[in-house]
Amino acid sequence: MSNTEQYFLGIGDFSRFTLLSVRMLRHYDERGLLVPDYVDPANGYRFYSPGQLKVAGRIRVLRDVGCGITQITELLPLFFDADAVRAKLEEHGHSLEVAAQKIADQQALLSTILNQIKESDMSITVETRTLPALTMVALRETVADYHSEGELWAQFSEQLKTPGSQWMSHLGPRFGATFYDSDYRESDIDMAVWAEYSGDQTPPAPVTLVTAQEQQVAYATLYGSYEGTAAVCEAIGTWIAAQGLTPTGPMFNLYIIGPSQDPNPDNWVTEINYPVA
Repeated sequence: MSNTEQYFLGIGDFSRFTLLSVRMLRHYDERGLLVPDYVDPANGYRFYSPGQLKVAGRIRVLRDVGCGITQITELLPLFFDADAVRAKLEEHGHSLEVAAQKIADQQALLSTILNQIKESDMSITVETRTLPALTMVALRETVADYHSEGELWAQFSEQLKTPGSQWMSHLGPRFGATFYDSDYRESDIDMAVWAEYSGDQTPPAPVTLVTAQEQQVAYATLYGSYEGTAAVCEAIGTWIAAQGLTPTGPMFNLYIIGPSQDPNPDNWVTEINYPVA
């Protein structure tokens, strides 16, 4: 090194000052993220300048908030532009929120599975029945995913609150949702939410007046949160096959007790129906 050698820090000292392990410093060097200012050609020892301490601190902070090597490489040059780095970090914050929600959903599902294991001796009863013809008001749209049903219900409710109308006084007691896709879809779900209707007004678009004909259904009751839907659908499918029946129409739910009646998911009651012949 030159006569300015005293201003360089060995990798051990640099590690202590930056709170980054020697292993990570070597890794960042190999990835080109934090390259030592000087490497002794005789023994390969790495040396860092004091000016690299701030860079290392930024790397550590970005790593600790979940940024990967590629993101850190992109973000480091932006620290000289406060608005640019703030915008990028806000994008990263949103991705963390999405990831956190996914983990929360997985934890909720895990809790449901554990409860199902604890209650494995409780069988799901599947039966058939004939539902009479039903007049209803419905809002049918293609939504992002199955979790978007709540948003569709909110839109439906707003449509029926048209000033001067008497829609709400003619609704009930049956409320439900129908799922029109012939197969299970991850996105772009063709769904309708609806309510039994006994009035004679013409509904405000996009709400429509629909009459469902009398139909035979195979159904089972889901007690608790909607996380248990898959187990009930599986039981109904198994039962339909065993009975030699054929599904003839879209699946639909009847909400006996739902979020609007009780905020506690443990108390929800849902009847899951498959038309059959």
